[in-house]
Amino acid sequence: MSSSPLVSILVRSLDRPTLQLALDSVAAQDYPNIEVVVVAASASHRDLPATCGAFPLRLVRTTRALKRAEAANVALEAARGEWFNFLDDDDELLPMHVSRLRAALDANPGARLAHSISQDVDASGRPVGLHGGRFKPWRQLDTGFFRPCCAMFASSLLDDGANFDPRFAILEDMDFFIQCAALTPFVFVEDATARYYVDAGDSGAGRGLNRDDDRLQSAFTVLREKWSDLDKRMRATPEFRAEHALFLIDNGYFDEAVPIVVQLLNEDPDSPDGRTLRVLQLIARGDMDRAQRVLGKIGEGVPKVDGLALKLDQIRSRMGTLH
Repeated sequence: MSSSPLVSILVRSLDRPTLQLALDSVAAQDYPNIEVVVVAASASHRDLPATCGAFPLRLVRTTRALKRAEAANVALEAARGEWFNFLDDDDELLPMHVSRLRAALDANPGARLAHSISQDVDASGRPVGLHGGRFKPWRQLDTGFFRPCCAMFASSLLDDGANFDPRFAILEDMDFFIQCAALTPFVFVEDATARYYVDAGDSGAGRGLNRDDDRLQSAFTVLREKWSDLDKRMRATPEFRAEHALFLIDNGYFDEAVPIVVQLLNEDPDSPDGRTLRVLQLIARGDMDRAQRVLGKIGEGVPKVDGLALKLDQIRSRMGTLH
């Protein structure tokens, strides 16, 4: 295997004016071995040069308009790389995107997908926030942990059956990455490596003019129906139930959280998640002595649920620990 394996950047293009900026961002990559595959999702797509900076470019034409999932599958079939990365024609990669994700994958040889943070920007390119976080399997059916352009994945995942489901007009990327999650662990890169234009596009999953809540909820309904068995399994996980209990406690529904916390501690009396929830309950009741005792039993334990880990850090700094 090459020390710099070929990475295919896959662009589903509607020939928007922003396409050139997207391609320029690929040309600026500091990784040496890239090919660019542009799938013309419309029959009237203009011609493109054979190169994108120093990298070869191939335009895959079509005789009809392609939906998002169809264009994605065409791109996957046309690609020749060992690693794939999608880029929509209205988004951009930062210059170190490919090299940073490749380095993370090299450092984690058991993983076949790495994902990073996006710098979300408005139509004028002004930063409006960051998007991305550690992948949580128990929330994969209702949360997008990364923008599609922020994910690099192995071509071997296709050999294992991953593909884009043409039933999805939108959220087809989310469905694809759910398939990937069943085949490989994910690596989270805690850097912003792409620019995502949240107001652009017409999927309805962005914001402003690119926000259609009805369309989005309909797509989520289809997603949960397809993955209903997975949904049941995820909701039964300790992490999902712990996050739900935390939500109830944070919103003042203390009684509703009690049976969840009891069950979690019955299943694992030493669980840092369960014990942290117990501390939060005791603090809410004003029983600080018992809260302190339970806090001491957690020791140096760290909850799996990020929100509980943050709460525990706050409580420790405020109350200290007993050992």
